[in-house]
Amino acid sequence: MSLELPSLRRAVRLYQRNMLVYKHSWMIIVSGFFEPLFYLLSLGLGLGGMVSDVNGISYAAFVAPGLLASSCMNGAVSDGFFNIWFKLHYQKTYDGILSTPMRAADIVFGEMLWALSRGSIYAATFMLLVLGLGELRGPRILLSTTAIAAAPAAIVVAASFSAMALCLTTFVRTRTDMDMVMGLLVMPMFLVSGTFFPVSQLPTAAQWVLWLVPLFHGVELLRALTTGVLDSRLWWHLAYLVVCGTLAFGVAMRRLERALIK
Repeated sequence: MSLELPSLRRAVRLYQRNMLVYKHSWMIIVSGFFEPLFYLLSLGLGLGGMVSDVNGISYAAFVAPGLLASSCMNGAVSDGFFNIWFKLHYQKTYDGILSTPMRAADIVFGEMLWALSRGSIYAATFMLLVLGLGELRGPRILLSTTAIAAAPAAIVVAASFSAMALCLTTFVRTRTDMDMVMGLLVMPMFLVSGTFFPVSQLPTAAQWVLWLVPLFHGVELLRALTTGVLDSRLWWHLAYLVVCGTLAFGVAMRRLERALIK
């Protein structure tokens, strides 16, 4: 079976369908924003007042870009992983959609766009909040004018995680598998990818392993932009996310197409 290319016009129709659904359950989207906010207030600003500077910057400025990357990941996982899995295996949403001119490839592309939008919304609102807190309360959290580029970079992070979440959905068969993914993959990434502490504190072998972890690259990319500490590694982080997202999207499209047309 040859792989169909998605149609942007039809994918947008699916996107509009999701907008209509969430019009009546908008609180689900809004609630997902509060987790990184609470982490920032409790750890970055609360505990951060008792922590010495990290790598020459305040703890709030250090932890905020990590929470921004995690916010992109959480939004993408919520829609690209959980919601699509239940639509596919329980609600059978796509069975009805496929009776229209919509094709499997269009569904995959449309769902990825929606997951990307959710991750991007979290990222944009979090950036505005961080800017406001730094300017009004102090100390400053966004330390460089290059932080302007953190917004489009966060969209790249969200897109990469959206594609990877879609890909991961195709390999999960039961709810038990979902718990394993969250407990053995997503949560460890959140805790050890440099969000809350410098990865230089880890053993050298662990630091090398982290170069295979997508969230680590998202955290390092956004932290470099918000602090203005730029070097050649920034392009490696960006390239890793783009390549992983592209490969994951191709695999997701192939496997979901097979799952939808069987």
